[in-house]
Amino acid sequence: MVRTDAQNAALRAVTHERLLMGAMACFADFGYSAATVRRIAARAGLSVGVLYEHYPNKDALLIAAFERSMQDVRATFATAAAAAPHGQLAALVRAAAATVREHLAFWQLGYAVRHQPEITRALGPALTSWTDEIIGVLSTLLRAAGAPEPELDAAALFA
Repeated sequence: MVRTDAQNAALRAVTHERLLMGAMACFADFGYSAATVRRIAARAGLSVGVLYEHYPNKDALLIAAFERSMQDVRATFATAAAAAPHGQLAALVRAAAATVREHLAFWQLGYAVRHQPEITRALGPALTSWTDEIIGVLSTLLRAAGAPEPELDAAALFA
């Protein structure tokens, strides 16, 4: 039986999720350098060939994982922005907590790998850009909430 476009898209989404989770688990367990494509595919329960059909290399998987985390972060920012100005910071905290609960395994792995020097080197300028984006939004929310040093508070909150 031939699958529909919607079924194929759903299958691709599941495969992407398995690969991202497999990659993050391997990065956490072995470190980025020792997390080989073969290990990642095995952890995801997929073949190396399937991995390469979806991602050209391990670096692309790493970037995709952190892009996914930024999607979650941007969604929490959108939730905060939709709240009344005096309640945006509280809305951000509630949305962030809900997002972490919803994607708990992913976020646990993300925190386990985010400070590995090899991860920060591999992400390069993208990590700086994402960090600046997050701190910028946090600073804006903290400034609106009356924080005396919003940039400093934002950096501390992000850390």
